[in-house]
Amino acid sequence: MKKRLFALVLIFSLLLIASFSVASAADEEPIPLQFRLNWTLYGEHAPFFVGVDKGFYLEEGLDVTIVEGSGSSTTVKLLGNGTNSIGYADSATMMRGVTAGVPVSAVAVTFQSSPMSFIYRADAARPTTIDELPGTKVVITAGDASLSIFEACLGANGMTMDDVELVQVSNPQAKETAVLEGKADTFLGYFVDQPLRMEKVTGVDMGWSKLVDICNVNTLSSAIIVNNFWAAENPEIVEKFVRASQRAWAYTQENPQEAAEIFAEHAEAFDAPLALAEIEGSLTLMHTENSEGQPIGWSALEDWQATQQVLEDYASFKPEADVTVFFNNDFISEPPYLP
Repeated sequence: MKKRLFALVLIFSLLLIASFSVASAADEEPIPLQFRLNWTLYGEHAPFFVGVDKGFYLEEGLDVTIVEGSGSSTTVKLLGNGTNSIGYADSATMMRGVTAGVPVSAVAVTFQSSPMSFIYRADAARPTTIDELPGTKVVITAGDASLSIFEACLGANGMTMDDVELVQVSNPQAKETAVLEGKADTFLGYFVDQPLRMEKVTGVDMGWSKLVDICNVNTLSSAIIVNNFWAAENPEIVEKFVRASQRAWAYTQENPQEAAEIFAEHAEAFDAPLALAEIEGSLTLMHTENSEGQPIGWSALEDWQATQQVLEDYASFKPEADVTVFFNNDFISEPPYLP
């Protein structure tokens, strides 16, 4: 009798402990995580806000706060010094940081085809082909981050900066003004953002030609990057964040209008139609021929090698013998990207 009673008490105790453990796990506070962007808000960032709004990050146990950036180089530095642990930055910019000793790497690449484009007035379109590039008036700012890939564009087609007419201005806004006023033919920028906003603000029809189409030169672009030391200590957090982000990008692909409405609620400069236009452009850049058919964010070794080669050949880049120091696909999940 005593043995039976003891057994019943033991079973009851174990069930009580188990139920308490489950309840405790369910009641655990989500882990706070700040995600630093590459720049001020534009449509490319919409999927991350979808992830927050739809609760995808919370389902992974993460309380994500999205923070605007002030340039990829700044984001790379802030991750490198530990101010932030995870962020979003241009791949080529991150690669330069790595070769300078910054401990960061890419864990998911969302822009695998570069959005860099020649942006111009639609009624004065130039250049639309590589043959139109010589003599084109290209407006730039001092230290313009787009100059490296522009040099690569020229070099890959047997030209140098001497073959175009450079018009230097003091700030990015002045580049747009110079083209609008006819003082320059074109400036370099992201087709998914700047020409669309210029049309909305000025009413002037704008056009663009992607550098990858004009020059046959491509570099990997925006990626989720991490501080390597933090990622080594927190691999589960990295995996959860990447998976929730993959899910958010997939949801945005399937529901671009809803994504635009969500993003417009967070970004004061946007209404839903402008957000939708930028999102639709962004969704065209997610894969290359080498990564087509792979999960969202998965990147190919060949594309990293090609990006490094472009930077080495035309942008004074010191190459790494092993490009896997720049990236890994270890945290990429398979669809449907559920916890």
